[in-house]
Amino acid sequence: MSKGERRDERTLSRRDILGVAAGAAAALTLGSGMREGAAARAPESSAGGEANVAIPRNRRALMAYSARAMLVGDKSKYPTLPSGLREVIDFAATVGYTGMEFFSFSGGPSFSQAPRAEGGASPSAKQVRAWLDAAGVKAIGHYNASVANGGAIGLTPATIDAALESAAILGQPQTGSHDATNVSRQKDEVDAAIESWNAMAIKASRAGIAIYSHSHQIPWSFLLDSGPRDAKGFTRSSGIRVMDYFLKHTDAKWVKCEFDLFWAHVAQHQFHSYTAADGSTVEAVFDPAKQVASDPSRYVILHAKDGIRAPKTPEGWVICRFGYGDLDVAKFVRESRMDSAGAWWCSEQDNADGGDTDPQKALRDIASGYRGLAAVGQPGGVGAPFSGVPRRAS
Repeated sequence: MSKGERRDERTLSRRDILGVAAGAAAALTLGSGMREGAAARAPESSAGGEANVAIPRNRRALMAYSARAMLVGDKSKYPTLPSGLREVIDFAATVGYTGMEFFSFSGGPSFSQAPRAEGGASPSAKQVRAWLDAAGVKAIGHYNASVANGGAIGLTPATIDAALESAAILGQPQTGSHDATNVSRQKDEVDAAIESWNAMAIKASRAGIAIYSHSHQIPWSFLLDSGPRDAKGFTRSSGIRVMDYFLKHTDAKWVKCEFDLFWAHVAQHQFHSYTAADGSTVEAVFDPAKQVASDPSRYVILHAKDGIRAPKTPEGWVICRFGYGDLDVAKFVRESRMDSAGAWWCSEQDNADGGDTDPQKALRDIASGYRGLAAVGQPGGVGAPFSGVPRRAS
């Protein structure tokens, strides 16, 4: 998910896909007959078994957003590319993924796909569950959002019931949301979000299904909660970050966070100081690993995204295939203690859509993303990215 995508509605992005399929949702699309799995899993097979693997295979998941273009793509345009959720689930399993996170822009959960794909334009949650079970893939979550006025909002009291109902059918341990605090930094606005989420947490507890908030970089900016006020509210900060404040004041058992490794490092680049109540500037560099280590139980899914350092750009990083960038993922695993928390590592490639210029790009990126997860901390590293496309089984 990218901040830039929210600003430009002309591109097919996580927020813009509504324009393609009214609230388009969840689903990868990679061909069911394709067999790239053996090559993708090579690093783990040579690593001496699961005991030596930093991210176990049963904690490697795929975010459906990585295959968003194929999700809505008609088979008649690219006959050799997959089309439809069923094929995606099968392919994900073949590559080695054991979990999948879905996404929707219709407020509550939906499963829109190409009309001619198996199951039709909008398969039911029950049908999706049958496909998952047949492939041996678990539903790990669902990123729910509503798109309006060029922006997005997450779960609300109006959409929580549908989200929990769908999660129960799919067997999800949690269901999720676009950033709970959106782009808010004012304490009063964040307090309102906290109140809403604690109310939704009551329903979550009754369902036995936790709710989680995604986190782009803005939630890791500093909360404006002190100093003089202007027309917008407080102008200075006590030094606590928005998401940290949100987590400290929401139900720890039922309200969780989806930690995005790439956007956390963008936050580190952008939000490294704040203006204190007395007007002084205080340096406080964000440490993603320490943030998670402070309470790993609050972080149920990690979006596994890598980046190349680009200090002269506003974000400080440029997204690349997981495992092929400059982020020290092995160090993050050690220091965050996330590997001992039972969290899912969910591969997501924001720029996987290659369009008509490179329609097979998503296939390569998804396979490379799995290889990156399997190779974290392994001798020899991740190896070369996939340059071809998954081949059909002979």
